[in-house]
This record gives sequence, C-alpha cells and structure tokens, in this order.
Amino acid sequence: AADNQWFSVCWSPDLSLFCAVSSTGTGNRVMTSPDGINWTSRTSAVDNGWRSVCWSPKLSLFCAVAVSGVGNRVMTSPDGITWTSRTSAADNDWRCVRWSQEISLFCAVSSTGTGNRVMTSPDGITWTPRTSAADNQWYEISWSPEMSLFCAVAVNGVGNRVMTSPDGITWTARTSAADNQWFSVCWSPDLSL
Repeated sequence: AADNQWFSVCWSPDLSLFCAVSSTGTGNRVMTSPDGINWTSRTSAVDNGWRSVCWSPKLSLFCAVAVSGVGNRVMTSPDGITWTSRTSAADNDWRCVRWSQEISLFCAVSSTGTGNRVMTSPDGITWTPRTSAADNQWYEISWSPEMSLFCAVAVNGVGNRVMTSPDGITWTARTSAADNQWFSVCWSPDLSL
C-alpha cells in the first residue's frame, strides 16, 4: 500500500484479513488485505515505530507494539481499520507481541528496559510490566499450546539468549545453543519442536 518499512504481518481467520504494521510513514503505518495481493492503507493510532502485530481470536482484536512513542507504544483494533492507542507498561523498545489462546494473554518482549523487558495484558488495554529472565535485547516471542509455554530469543547475552515462561509472568533463563544474534522463534505442533 505504501513504501514503508513493514516489520510484521499477521492473519485473522475470523476476519479473513491480513494486517501489517510499519515503523515509517505518515498516517499510513497499517495496511490490510483480504488476499495478500490487494492492500489498503489504514491510519495507525499514532505514527510510532510499529514492529509487531498479532490477532486474538478470543477477543476479536488485533494488537500491535512499537519501539517508539511516549506512553502509547501499544495500539489495538477490532477490524484492522480503526485503531486505538493504548498505554504501554513502559516506554521500552517493544519488538514482538503474541497471543496465548490457552491462558488468554497477550505477551510482549522488549530490547530495552531495566528489569521490565516483558509486559502482559489480558485484553490489550491494560498492560503490566514483568521481569525478564535477563536484561537481554529480546526480539521475538512465540507460544506453544502443546507445551503451554512462551519462548523468547535475544540478540545479546552470554549463554542465556533464550528464556521461557508458562504464564508470561515468571521467566527462566535458558542456555542458548550459541551466542548468536537470535531474531526469530516459532513453534511446530506437528514436530513438537
């Protein structure tokens, strides 16, 4: 829809809609598509550096997080078109947000902050800061329904660039396979891996 820096895209099966968010652009940092081919610009709640978006089937809600903004680094939308600014738990660089259907919780991770690089919300509106296992630069988080476990990866840290949590609140540092810059993590239900 625009030559912005698009960082994240997700699918809503309930709306039959793709939704993407961007860190650049003026009044057009969201775009939606019913087919992945034809895209329409949408007005973001604010022109923050949006980095991640996910869909909650239970709440019928898109939720996006940003790396910039003052007290408003979260926005939500029921349709991908109309977005509402929400108060983030802290003005950290929020890199990724995911929804857990099983525990009815949004969980986001950050690359900045002191002792508060995780935040959680049951509704996308009210966010609570959580203590990460380490103050690493966390870039992505994934949820495993089969294991009832969040897993996050980081781009820095010494032997601890992975952390896990069963509830988004209590996090445990894990030994990463190598001290590489881990940018992404996902779960395969078919492989349980």
